[in-house]
Amino acid sequence: MKILVFGSYNIDKVYSLPHLPDKGEMLYCSAMETHVGGKGLNQALALKKAGAEVIAAGMVGPDGDYLTDYLNAGGVDASAVGVCDVPTGHSIIGIDPQGRNQMILYGGANRAITEEFCDDLLARHGDADLLLTQYETGCVEYILKRAHEKGVRTAVNPSPYVDAVKELPFDCVDILILNEDEARLMTGETDEKAMLRALYETVKGTVILTLGPRGSLYYDGKETVEAKAFSVNAVDTTGAGDTFTGYCLYALLTGKTPREALTVGSAAAAIAVTQKGAAETIPDRAATEAFLSR
Repeated sequence: MKILVFGSYNIDKVYSLPHLPDKGEMLYCSAMETHVGGKGLNQALALKKAGAEVIAAGMVGPDGDYLTDYLNAGGVDASAVGVCDVPTGHSIIGIDPQGRNQMILYGGANRAITEEFCDDLLARHGDADLLLTQYETGCVEYILKRAHEKGVRTAVNPSPYVDAVKELPFDCVDILILNEDEARLMTGETDEKAMLRALYETVKGTVILTLGPRGSLYYDGKETVEAKAFSVNAVDTTGAGDTFTGYCLYALLTGKTPREALTVGSAAAAIAVTQKGAAETIPDRAATEAFLSR
C-alpha cells in the first residue's frame, strides 16, 4: 500500500498558556517547546505507523533538514521533499490547561511549490495507491486535477479552512475527511447529518466527519456509520486530527469496515492527545491495538 502525502512540513513553537487569549490580551507563557509539525508531516507519520508505505512530498527551506531527517528516521521516504530558498514553514501554537489550542501559521516554503514540481512528482510516483493532501501548501488544486487525470485515487483534508477551499476541484476527490467546524463553514449547515449529505453532493465520494469528543461519522451515499470517541485526559489536541486521518485512511484502504476504520482512528487520536506535541505523540500500531484491546 503506497501512499503519496503531498503536504506541509513545519517547525512548531508551542507555548503553554493559562488560558487562550482574548482579543488584545497579553499573556505570559509558563513553557515553550519546539516540535516538528505540519499536516503533511503528521499525516505521513501516522500513515507509516499504521502500516503504510509512505512517500512524503512538499517543500522545505534551507533550515528544513531537521524535518526530512525526522521523516526518514520514522521510516517515511522523504526523497520527494524539495528544498528552496524560502524559509521553512512554521507555526506558533498556544495551548491552555485543557489542551485546547490556537495557532498562527507561516506557510513559507510550503507555499513555494510549483506546477512543474507537481508534474515531476506524479511522473515519478504516479503508481501510488492514494494521494493525500491538505490545504497548507501551494498547488493543491493543480495536483488534484493532475492526479485524477492519471487515475490516482485522492483524499483531501481541507485544513486549515479558508474560503478558497470551496474552489477545490471536488470532482477530483474520492475521500473527503474533515472536522465539524470545517464542514459547517463549507456547507452552512449546523446539523451533522445535513453536513454529511451536503458534502457528499459536493464530492460524490466518501465523506468522513470528525466531531471531537463526540466521535466521528462516515457517509458514502449509501450508508451512514457512527463511532464514539474514547474518553481520555486530553493534554494537547494538536495533531489529533492528523493522527485520526492517517490511521482511519489506512484502515479503509486495507479492507476494514467503515466502523472499524473510524474506531481505530479514534483510538490512535485518543492516545495522541494525552501527551504534548504533534508528530511525536502519534502512537505506533502496537500501542493502538493494545489500547483497543482493553
